[in-house]
Amino acid sequence: MAYADKKFYKAKYFGDRIDETELEKWLSRASDELDSLTFGRLIQQFPTVEIHAEKVQKAVCAIAEALYSINEQKKAMMAQKGEDGKYHGAISSISSGRESISYSSNNNTSVYARAAADDGEKTTLLQHIAAKYLSNIPDATGVNLLYAGGD
Repeated sequence: MAYADKKFYKAKYFGDRIDETELEKWLSRASDELDSLTFGRLIQQFPTVEIHAEKVQKAVCAIAEALYSINEQKKAMMAQKGEDGKYHGAISSISSGRESISYSSNNNTSVYARAAADDGEKTTLLQHIAAKYLSNIPDATGVNLLYAGGD
């Protein structure tokens, strides 16, 4: 179950990054990620205050766009794998005599490229997005959605 739908994505979040044919898939995956980031609190106690519920929906949309962008980066990285099967970065030069391929060592990669290459970076990115929208937002029982402590 997705916490946001196409209508919310277009009309309230004003999203336009994800193709409409794939939107439901990414909203559903984002909802799953948000469930994990909120320790299952949304499943048990979805916020009842309208402004808080809207923040949850916006968080889902933002995470969906991030997941979509990460997926697009993974596709690009797959297209740039070397002969050894590993991603080496963008190819900066190719020589023909004695076969030589040089890869760019530019560390100025996008946050999505870093997240596509490293699950830890992906988790950090999604946590930052969730915090942007859900800081100090309580569930229906008053517990902060991002609170990691016990009940």
